[in-house]
Amino acid sequence: MQCLGLAVLALMLLAIFWPSFKVGLFCPGIVQAGIPGFNGAMVDGAQMVAFSNQENANSQSAAGGVNFQASAASTITLTGLGNLLQQLTVGSACTVTLDSAYNICRQLPQPLTVGQTFGFQIMTNASTTVATPTLSDTAVTLAGTTSMVAAALRWYQGTITQVNTVVGMSFTAGSTFTSITQVGSTNNFTVALGTNAIVPVVGTLIYLNVTAGTLPSGWYPINKVTSATSFVIATPTGVVWTCTAATLGSGNALIPVYSPTMTITGLMTTVTATMAV
Repeated sequence: MQCLGLAVLALMLLAIFWPSFKVGLFCPGIVQAGIPGFNGAMVDGAQMVAFSNQENANSQSAAGGVNFQASAASTITLTGLGNLLQQLTVGSACTVTLDSAYNICRQLPQPLTVGQTFGFQIMTNASTTVATPTLSDTAVTLAGTTSMVAAALRWYQGTITQVNTVVGMSFTAGSTFTSITQVGSTNNFTVALGTNAIVPVVGTLIYLNVTAGTLPSGWYPINKVTSATSFVIATPTGVVWTCTAATLGSGNALIPVYSPTMTITGLMTTVTATMAV
């Protein structure tokens, strides 16, 4: 009887969640959601609830809609790019900065997958122009034409090329930690090393065993490289971390660590002087 009751419960859960489950199962990539696992032959109830919550959070109303934002500023940093329609009305040149991949991906539908795409648009009016966007890190790569002329609308597409990695950077023997310095008011920090001559690769990791400071010891994604002894890492937001002494870990991470990279491509634009507010 107990087995029969569990079977009935499983069928009830499947009936409730089947419409969204079949979309994620047979049409992967339409809505970001992890496929629930099974306990033996039965769907795991807790994972089904999590799956349904992901579907609800990441699905769009049948009525459609965009994330419309307006700004009259001459400088702007864009982070929430998913389905963004950014209106710029300064009436002169506007400097657009794209936030780091670490922050952009945090605001995209979860769970993230390699190859996941997202679209956004930027619209200008009057004499507002946008040069090639400034990048906060080089974990974001630009492709195609990404600048904008006045009174135009440009479509963009982002593609995630990496979500996690276990690859740690290599060091020259005897390399030492020197300091970290916050980049502006962001959650990026420049790491300075001594001795090292092996240039790290963007998207890989560094392990800092912090012995003095507030920065938690752990693996951190490298998102911009100046040299073998100077590069930028991303850290959790909301805190200005300190680290005055640390030792360097070697090898690779035991489990995948969040270290996203992406490509943003300018797709197309409207004919000059056709857009107005």
